[in-house]
Amino acid sequence: MGILSAEVSIGSFDQRHWLELSATINTDAFLISMPSSTLRSIGVAPSFTENVRTADGRTRTLDVGHVWLRTNGREAITLVAFNDDYTSPVVGSLALGTLRMGVDLVGQQLVPLDGIPL
Repeated sequence: MGILSAEVSIGSFDQRHWLELSATINTDAFLISMPSSTLRSIGVAPSFTENVRTADGRTRTLDVGHVWLRTNGREAITLVAFNDDYTSPVVGSLALGTLRMGVDLVGQQLVPLDGIPL
């Protein structure tokens, strides 16, 4: 498991609206999870629903949409779950893989993954 904090930017699908924020990077999570109000404030809309398992073991059905994610000079479109407004932003392994980024737990930072095998 890899957990650290990082500054990220999320953007609407059309890239017109961006928001910078601090997020927990959690390699045990899969999707990005953001408060619904944060996503809606930049114009991100749900595309479908998905059953997800929360950190405390509950299963919930959440809206999921597409968002641009930018950090450390890299950006990509990835999936984001619309979570409750009291939750903190979390970036999971799907987004990290899409960005071609890994977690350096010793240095407590994100690092580029270059030379990825096909």
